[in-house]
Amino acid sequence: MRLTHPDIRPTAAPIRITFDGQAIEALPGETIAATLSAAGILAYRETPSGAPRGLYCGMGACFDCLVTVDGKAGQRACLTKVQDGMAVGSAAPVSPAPLAAAPGAIPERDCDVLVVGAGPAGLAAAEAAAAAGARVLVLDERGDAGGQYLKPLAASHAHAAPDAQFRRGDALRAAARAVGAGILTGATVWGGFAPDEIGALVEGAATTFRPRRLILAAGAHERPVPVPGWTLPGVMTTGAMQTLARANRVSPGRRIVIAGNGPLNLQLACELLDGGAEVAAVAEAAPRPGFAAWRDALGILRASPDLAWDGLRYLQRLRRAGVPVLWGTRILGCEGRGRFAALRLMTPAGERRIEAEACALNMGFQPETGLARALGAEHRFAGERLETVTAEDGRTSLPQVFAVGDGAAIGGARIALARGRLAGLAAAADLGLAVPDAAPARTALRRALDFQAGLWRLFAAPPLDIAAIPDETILCRCEEVTAGRLRAEQAAGIRSLAGLKKATRAGMGRCQGRMCSASVARLCGVAEEAGFAAPRAPVKPVPAAALMLELPEGGDWPTFPLPHYNQWNTRPVAPLAESCDVLVIGGGALGLSTAYYLAREGADVLLAERGEAGMAASTANAGSLHVQLLTYDFDGEQETGPSLDRLPLGPRSIALWREIAAEAGEGLGIRTEGGLMLAETEAQFRWLRAKVAAERARGIESHLLGANELRSLAPYLGQDFIGAGFAPGEGQIDPLRGTLTLRRLAARSGARLREGVEVQAIARAGGGFAVATPGGTIRAGRVVNCAGAYAGRIAGMLGVTLPVVGSVQQVIATEGVAPVMRHLVAHAGRHLSLKQGDGGHVLVGGGWPGVLDAHGAPRNLRRSIEGNLWVAGRVLPGLAGMQAIRAWTGLAVEVDRAPLLGEVPGTPGLFHAVTSNGYTLAPIAGRMTADAVLGRASVPPEFTLARFD
Repeated sequence: MRLTHPDIRPTAAPIRITFDGQAIEALPGETIAATLSAAGILAYRETPSGAPRGLYCGMGACFDCLVTVDGKAGQRACLTKVQDGMAVGSAAPVSPAPLAAAPGAIPERDCDVLVVGAGPAGLAAAEAAAAAGARVLVLDERGDAGGQYLKPLAASHAHAAPDAQFRRGDALRAAARAVGAGILTGATVWGGFAPDEIGALVEGAATTFRPRRLILAAGAHERPVPVPGWTLPGVMTTGAMQTLARANRVSPGRRIVIAGNGPLNLQLACELLDGGAEVAAVAEAAPRPGFAAWRDALGILRASPDLAWDGLRYLQRLRRAGVPVLWGTRILGCEGRGRFAALRLMTPAGERRIEAEACALNMGFQPETGLARALGAEHRFAGERLETVTAEDGRTSLPQVFAVGDGAAIGGARIALARGRLAGLAAAADLGLAVPDAAPARTALRRALDFQAGLWRLFAAPPLDIAAIPDETILCRCEEVTAGRLRAEQAAGIRSLAGLKKATRAGMGRCQGRMCSASVARLCGVAEEAGFAAPRAPVKPVPAAALMLELPEGGDWPTFPLPHYNQWNTRPVAPLAESCDVLVIGGGALGLSTAYYLAREGADVLLAERGEAGMAASTANAGSLHVQLLTYDFDGEQETGPSLDRLPLGPRSIALWREIAAEAGEGLGIRTEGGLMLAETEAQFRWLRAKVAAERARGIESHLLGANELRSLAPYLGQDFIGAGFAPGEGQIDPLRGTLTLRRLAARSGARLREGVEVQAIARAGGGFAVATPGGTIRAGRVVNCAGAYAGRIAGMLGVTLPVVGSVQQVIATEGVAPVMRHLVAHAGRHLSLKQGDGGHVLVGGGWPGVLDAHGAPRNLRRSIEGNLWVAGRVLPGLAGMQAIRAWTGLAVEVDRAPLLGEVPGTPGLFHAVTSNGYTLAPIAGRMTADAVLGRASVPPEFTLARFD
């Protein structure tokens, strides 16, 4: 319904849009979500499981309100403004329209101070720094500056007598612009690669910003309230409903129920009443204030009289309207079929069910720390919230970076304004500019802190009891992962949040864990920063096309002859004094395969993994199953060499993967529908001809395809390819499911998995080995080194030199889309690995590099993301209609393109199992190693240290 007010009027005549072919009246300047809500349409799309979804966060953070707009998929209804004649649809199109134009170049723009976020903190910081003479730019994703608290009325309406909150927003925006701060709205920051390297899309076009100082004021999003039914259309955050009501003058229903904690719920209830809606009840989790609360109330009144009187006015308004405020309540769940119908509550008087057309939920807020964490700033937990560690002026552990407002630590608008001003002054002073005395801002900060402390005590409420959430309740909205699924994986031995994420895909969706990471962390008892889902670039989904930039390959790509051996953040130091016949060092896919095949034959096997088994490189790869030669495997003339020797192992290993899947009773996402390697030039086609001949000589089925054959087989490809090599045996696997299955089978076969165990030294002891760990010494008759990129370090403990190095390689994933391609696709002249998984996600890899940071952790390179997407977009034009939702890196092993297996000459009992292309070859390399350890078969010399003389 549309809300009414005597002082607020539409600014223009209505226009028309369509939703799934139905004509709907809209007002120019409002969002699609406002138009649909006014028309009573609350379900915008369906999830892959068929569940309806609609507006939830209302601020572009959760990506639940996605719609197709004029053929463009994945558009957020909460941010996209309506236009006359716009066609909006609930289903993704079969052939999505391009989301952006590929850039011919990505410009770089420098400034003295870059502010990310145009809420109270960001605008205050921008004004202070610009007034001191700094060149200031402000980026904000929304169409208007002001953030959640100071958001303006939408352009669809005009207000004859705006309230104090609207006036404060107008004044702050005007003040920032008056001193020369440039405010760029519609600007999505997609990656922070260094304090002076910030990737953003401004009105859809990519720009790299190079600031001398960076101020992060990204704001907060509401904490999820995972209760049964919270994903129903019509259930949304209080902030989302307030944006509809306050900014767009719309309510998602005539009768509303509001529940949760804090004064924002009271404000929303009054704004709905003033617009003509009915509020069934406001359910407050905090107990009714008693006599002791008057002390806090008086403190609030002294610190901020205007805000205190606002609170009293809200309660009086609700009392006059007969709206019950139910203190001390607990949310039990939301009910409805296809959309919200009723809210169930536990009140001091017993259980209560309240029927309504829509429901607003708010249980507090969480800082938006993703960009600060991506840059490497220090963080800490404050209660159940992750906060950026800052000084009073917002300076982080990174000297050039400040973090202020609710995006650093929750504190409300007054604290945000004060800290924003302090940060702006400090950044300007860093640049040598004269700044005014900061004492007034510090005084304002102290008053705001006193007010907020009193408010929190007045509205103190018990936290949501995650342990009481029923198993069928969804925790991860994007991937539809339930509490029961997470509990089951935890019971099966997955201990960390990172492990649960990989086992269930919780936190891997479009929202990057914003709507579930805190809940999942609380569910599994994680209480440290490492437990939260790591921020990935892009920190928010962006059109892949907007980043497609042609770049040279190779040359100055970084290499890492000796990777750092960083410690696992949560490694336990527990007593560990065990003995075994065979100790396998390293719990990746190869180590797990080796342990599995050894244990299955009755060997006494212990596997030691310094982190969590299977949760490093093996689950960071893209899951390609290779049988053909890759671009960098073959020079076009060679007849011998490690890459050719390796070829027969690929089909044998894929057959073992199928056996593993059969034993586990699931498919593991294995598909072998063929691999294509594309040629654009005659030189590349000649190289393919030689490659196909070399593969056939080694027993690999391989074919050379002409242009017409290629287009018939793969019509989804670009039109510039003159032919391809085709290997029918190639394919893909889901590496998350595959690795976890190996882990379970190894344990089920009797292998003892010991996680969080770092090997510090190895020495000969009698006829075996003594392996030192922080928890004690492991006595082993034989040792198998499966440490991947760190295998050289392990071997060096016994004086053995291994020719093993590491490199950081990246993978990019798009959103899930309709099936487009079934092949594994590579390029004869460029680095590329391209495929589409069963979930519809297109995975883009192929060897583009990342880097290792100062702590030894792999990180993305912006230019690698841009260049890799360009190659992929040239091969798959449909990629231009997709959003890139995340990119990640993993530490890859580099030997000489063939496995390095077998016992070390001169060191009896010490075996190595290391391989490039490790995921494809893990089962066969593990099987060959197990046979060698058990004395059943020797490793062919072309796969041993003998080939290195």
